[in-house]
Amino acid sequence: MQTKAKLCLALSTALGMSLFAAPAIAAEAQSPAGEENGGIGTGEIIVTAQKRAQNLQDVPLAISVVSGAQLERANVNSAEQLFQRVPTLTFRKGNTNKDSALSIRGVGTISFASGVEPSVSTVIDGVVFARTGQQTSDFLDVERIEVLRGPQGSLFGKNASAGVINIITRDPPKAFGGYLDAAWYEGNEFRVRGSVGGALGEGLTASLTGFYAKYDGNGVNVFNGHKINGYEHWGLRGKVVYQPNDTFKLTVIGDYAQNNDNGYADSIGQVFPGAYTTGVFIPSLAPLTLNDRNKNIDNDLDPLTRDRNSGVSAQMDIDLGGATLTSITAYRHWYNYQQRDGDFRSDAPKYVAAGAAASDVLSHDRGDLKFDQFTQELRVASSGKQFLEYVAGLYYYHTKEVDFFNRTVKACTASTLAPVNGLTPCDASSTYLTQQGNADFTTKLTSYSAFGQATANFTPTFRGIIGSRYTHDKVAFDFSRRSTSATAFPGVNPAFAATGATAKDGWSGNVGLQYDVDKDVMAYGTYTRGYKGPAINVFFNMLARDTGPIAPEKSDAYEIGLKTRLFDRRLTFNIAAFYAKYNNYQANFLDLVAGQVVTRLTNAGSVSTRGVEVDFNASLTDNFSLNGGFNYTDAHINKFNCPTGAAVTCADAINGKPLPFAPKYKGTVTADWRLPLGLEAFNVDLNTSVVYQSKTSFDINQNPYAIQTAYALWDLGVTVRTKDDKYSVSFIAKNLTDKHFVIQRIPNGTAFMRQITPRDAQRYFGVSARMNF
Repeated sequence: MQTKAKLCLALSTALGMSLFAAPAIAAEAQSPAGEENGGIGTGEIIVTAQKRAQNLQDVPLAISVVSGAQLERANVNSAEQLFQRVPTLTFRKGNTNKDSALSIRGVGTISFASGVEPSVSTVIDGVVFARTGQQTSDFLDVERIEVLRGPQGSLFGKNASAGVINIITRDPPKAFGGYLDAAWYEGNEFRVRGSVGGALGEGLTASLTGFYAKYDGNGVNVFNGHKINGYEHWGLRGKVVYQPNDTFKLTVIGDYAQNNDNGYADSIGQVFPGAYTTGVFIPSLAPLTLNDRNKNIDNDLDPLTRDRNSGVSAQMDIDLGGATLTSITAYRHWYNYQQRDGDFRSDAPKYVAAGAAASDVLSHDRGDLKFDQFTQELRVASSGKQFLEYVAGLYYYHTKEVDFFNRTVKACTASTLAPVNGLTPCDASSTYLTQQGNADFTTKLTSYSAFGQATANFTPTFRGIIGSRYTHDKVAFDFSRRSTSATAFPGVNPAFAATGATAKDGWSGNVGLQYDVDKDVMAYGTYTRGYKGPAINVFFNMLARDTGPIAPEKSDAYEIGLKTRLFDRRLTFNIAAFYAKYNNYQANFLDLVAGQVVTRLTNAGSVSTRGVEVDFNASLTDNFSLNGGFNYTDAHINKFNCPTGAAVTCADAINGKPLPFAPKYKGTVTADWRLPLGLEAFNVDLNTSVVYQSKTSFDINQNPYAIQTAYALWDLGVTVRTKDDKYSVSFIAKNLTDKHFVIQRIPNGTAFMRQITPRDAQRYFGVSARMNF
């Protein structure tokens, strides 16, 4: 009853903004300027970062905007490549999609647990994607992507404590039309996309888009000669819009995508000094060149991930005269299967599992998950200019994840062979023991909230902003692990079963001031209280110590900014400075189970991030433009709390050290130039971009080998298109300087470093052709 009372109080406060607002001015139908080129250029850029259409330069918030056209030119096809176009964004790739994570300003949640949510929220057409793994499908029909930096709890909820990636797709065309394009890249990568759409009747339009993409991979499993780190993806997306008049709009979207990935694989890179004094690993690693450029593996189990993502949503917008009522109802399903070789070798076990070779075992992992989510949002937003502009609403969110995980471990227990250097070798005549651990666990997350934000126009140039959100969260689980052993063996704890739940109420909010220095210069300052709900460390090796709640993560964030349009609006130049402190930071911690490295979720303590960000967009001539951004980010650990019962010693030395996946400096510059060749039938466009990133650490424990040194990527593209834009051919060069880099390095105990190398970590060329009709 107490929770319901709080919800009613918050709702009445939020909706009260609409009841006491000054009479609204009737809003005209919005048609964002610059829409023809994806909302990027010298035209006006319209965003929906505050749940209503606004000019980017009028929003008191640091936002990066990337158009769909820019993504297509740069061969950026998913969220894991988006970090190349948004300086403040980083992507952590796991062995499977379910283990991947996004960070903004150095802050993000990296966890294998099913009872925790991401810190960076991905929203596609108003629908929140509850898990990072759902976000790795290919982009399709993207109009623009808005990256909102810093806590966004008032309007986007608890899983937006670090920021939001807001993806808006294109509406169907009003006239019949479509496109077909195909691309080929070195390494036997090819992509095909097509779309058709138009009017089906009075006020009714629809579109259907499909894609197919395949890539062999950039590495080899030397054990069997199979390619790794490749993929085969395909999917469909349909969108129907019914708008019989200016006061009513119904949008229904359905999508299905299937991904089959033969990676990403953990290649062995840096070998730690002294790790091979016993000779345990040397023979099995001999086929590999062990250094930080290694992309190959020697595994007797190929890496594999299969994903199926699908969903349907319905959005209804009703113009009430002075406000717009919006309802978004959505259901999504995600299935994921993953397998990997957990010992990273093809010949384990090689020695009797004792003494220095106690962890010399074969370890194979297989698992799957079924994830369902239902969300409902109901909100009202003011239309047009008035004294009090507002957004207020209710939000409901429910997810259910059902997991199965198997770890099979094979050890050599006895051998008649003579010891070598203190270790007893094994062969076909030796005695082996195979053991298994199997776990089934279900996790449910339920949340409901009321939110509101208002902007008071005190004068035509001076405004105040206030917003708040009340959230009630509940996390519940049941867990059962079976084991063939009564004691722990490498990577598997003994049998264990438990059920549990935790529930919390939380508040987030923001206040700010905004001042128009003149018609082309706006200054703002904001304070935001961030909130990320409670969690439970539900994972394969869960023990009684993990059944308790992980406390909510709370943050205090401050931001000041200046947004400008200069030189007759040929240049937009925006700058923001920020500081945020997170308490009860939810993070992964490396631990050991019978000598094998595992991860545990914990309240890691206090972390903070501060820095300066710049975004610019310049039209130097009518045919030449530059856009990009730069950021300085100092994200570090203030005070780390060692988890209770940890087998790994926590060192105070990591206090004050950088957070993982938080480069201090990062920047991008993109140039678009229509060459003045004076051709009658064709235009020739040149596109080039440079991305720079400073040294990055990947390990919260500050392993000195878990870093990526600074690097820069240079891409180039040339497009020849007919004057009517019906046909075009593009020639693309990626990573022209052939700069190698990795997007993940994980220490494997004290032996070696595992690493993941992305597609773009080598030079390659491609060609694409497109036909519009």
